[in-house]
Amino acid sequence: KTQMPLLLVPSVALLGLVLQPPSPAARSVRAPRAGRVLLGWGPDPVWSDQSVESISDAGEGLKAITIDAALDGFGKGGQYLQIREPGAEKAGIFAIASAPGASPLEFLIKEQPPSDWSPGTGWLTGASAGAALEMSQAMGSGFLKTDDALEGISTVLLFAVGSGISPIRSVIESGALDGKSVELFYGARTPAMMSYTDKFAAWEELGVSVTPVISQPEGTGWEGCTGYVQDVAREKGIADPKATALLLCGMKGMAVAIKEMAEEAGIPEERVLANF
Repeated sequence: KTQMPLLLVPSVALLGLVLQPPSPAARSVRAPRAGRVLLGWGPDPVWSDQSVESISDAGEGLKAITIDAALDGFGKGGQYLQIREPGAEKAGIFAIASAPGASPLEFLIKEQPPSDWSPGTGWLTGASAGAALEMSQAMGSGFLKTDDALEGISTVLLFAVGSGISPIRSVIESGALDGKSVELFYGARTPAMMSYTDKFAAWEELGVSVTPVISQPEGTGWEGCTGYVQDVAREKGIADPKATALLLCGMKGMAVAIKEMAEEAGIPEERVLANF
């Protein structure tokens, strides 16, 4: 089985989420705060000058980056924003890893080479503390797009692979899942590519059962679950589909497989929630 990579679209690096391509008119431009215009896939970015507060390794090919800044419109786990090099035309879209209200803002960023469609992330993942950048306001409605999104739901299953754990972390730490029975299925190719392992114990204290899954365990000494997150969840089974919701972020192949699993279990499509 081969999982499909995240989709890339012109002028935007889609990291940690999958969005529809912007319309030709959707361009990242500096605009006054009062003049936000809704474009093809979201509001026109309103840029502010910021800088990297800290940067550290967060797994093979991944960097944890913090930015100490106030962020307009950030109120739900799963939201994202745009970041670009000062003066650049192309921007990357990055899910916010920290919870609303937490400071500083935290991001988990995959090292990505530039392409005709994307600026890549090397300019940012290779930066040092103090490096200048331009950042937009928060975008999207997060995973829970309405206040009653989890009404009647007692069990929430979370699915993430790779850097897709970033917005899942945000919703876990936001408190939005308090009182629910929550299980996280988190996948990576190898243990070295799995981020936030130091947070698993804290998540367990918040009531989240964490099931890490490694798809390429050969030679790593891994003794936990192997394969793909959707297969591990399917084998475990869903006890009460009528009271279960699924939140997911990761590769397209994973998303398709999880939607199929949900349909087989009798979970309606509107309870399979993504952060876009």
